[in-house]
Amino acid sequence: MFKDLKDISFESTLTYDICIVGTGPAGISVAKQLLDTDRRIVMLESGGILPELEYQKLNKGENSGPSFLSLDASRVRCFGGASKLWAGHCSPFKSDDFDKKSFIPLSGWPISLDDLKIYYKDAAKMLGISYKKFYNKDFFQDTFDGISFKEFNRDNSLLSGNVFQVSNLKNRDFGEKYKADFKSSVNTDIIFHSTVTELNLNSEGKDIQSVSIADLGGNKAVIKAKIFVLACGALENPRILLASKEYFKNGIGNGSGFVGSCFMSHPGIGNVSELHKTTPEECISKDKYKTDYFVRFEMSSQERSKQKVLRHSFSMKPYLGLANRSTYISGRVFSEFGKLIENFNFFSSVKKTTCRVDGKYLSRLMDLTVGLEQQPRLSNNLRLHTTNDDLGVPKINIYWDDISKIEKDTIIKSVKTIARELGILNIGRIKFKSELLTGESYKINDPVNHHIGTTRMSNNSETGVVDKNCKVFEISNLYIAGSSVFATSSIVNPTYTIIAMSLKLGEYLKNIKI
Repeated sequence: MFKDLKDISFESTLTYDICIVGTGPAGISVAKQLLDTDRRIVMLESGGILPELEYQKLNKGENSGPSFLSLDASRVRCFGGASKLWAGHCSPFKSDDFDKKSFIPLSGWPISLDDLKIYYKDAAKMLGISYKKFYNKDFFQDTFDGISFKEFNRDNSLLSGNVFQVSNLKNRDFGEKYKADFKSSVNTDIIFHSTVTELNLNSEGKDIQSVSIADLGGNKAVIKAKIFVLACGALENPRILLASKEYFKNGIGNGSGFVGSCFMSHPGIGNVSELHKTTPEECISKDKYKTDYFVRFEMSSQERSKQKVLRHSFSMKPYLGLANRSTYISGRVFSEFGKLIENFNFFSSVKKTTCRVDGKYLSRLMDLTVGLEQQPRLSNNLRLHTTNDDLGVPKINIYWDDISKIEKDTIIKSVKTIARELGILNIGRIKFKSELLTGESYKINDPVNHHIGTTRMSNNSETGVVDKNCKVFEISNLYIAGSSVFATSSIVNPTYTIIAMSLKLGEYLKNIKI
């Protein structure tokens, strides 16, 4: 049932079995497992059915680090949350994503890929994609990048391909897809314009007794429950924990200082290198490749382990023109311009133009970009700012550092590895760009908006915030859903895994006694 805080009596106390804070992919996936059960559920949404400017302003905060993160534009307060923002790109983690690696401090999860497989399958059904398609090699014959680099399909290749499927708008917008289910639910209430301003502990400080909620119109209420789930994203989850200081001066769940720490994203490092293929250029018509999924290459798991690097993802796109050809803007413009004119072929140019209508042109000169997994680092952290938002809650102060040594090494070694593979196959070569050699390429911001890792999962409270069941270590009835619990970030878009892990949490909550 849909409700609004302004329609509830001022400073009322409402009681439920389970309170879920947030209605994005994580919150909806947890709640979906609890629909039509005998549990009384409430979901608290800070915004409305659709985004509203005045509530979006609650996202504003400060950047104090050298790398910039958009705190307001990268998330949305409304029913469906981030499911209204993402592009629907889905791919599961690999088994070694969950392993502890000696060369990556704080790596390793207390769960494995096997723990998530059944939930990945359920998540795929929700998103209208095929779970099986992630694990076949058809991409070498029916995706554009797979066809372009079909030579990589060999035994003992230094590279492997990751399949990404695209969930269409109808399936990926959970706010629209599940609106009718929640609106008509008899056991679940959604209260709009109900921003959590405080988590209230009992007198012993071991349980959450209630949460205080408020809207921008001055309305307030208290929600009591037996179990609470924070599902507000990797920026808001730690913010709520840090801002709740009535019992713990450093915030709830922050005994070891990990709340807000180890922020990660997937920065795309451009201006890395040119890829020159020696194979013939060709036009690949639209009927030769699929558009509902694609492939991205990286080092194989064995090669990554051997070279001690992070996961990564290669994006290879044709150069668009003279302005983008770094070969021709490195001090040799005039000498190289003559070669361009000399090698210009009118009929080839016409064929390329025609191909843009009927398909994609496989160019011999490509721009190589590296998408980067980030290591969990304490220095990348979210803390509270000295100023408050319009509801009196401290704003976010994010410190996102320059990329680290292992992250830089990953870029260099991964490009060298693709160069080795091209050389072994005798199909091309790589040229580093000057921007990479001077370090200019390493300056990053966050256009992908993947917020990860600020309430990390661990085997113990010394290195994390939640246990393998997503329960906060210090609190008996507080759970966290979403990418904030990821111990490491992998390289794939996080939402598919968020949904799978949230379905797992929802089933766990459905089966425990309260």
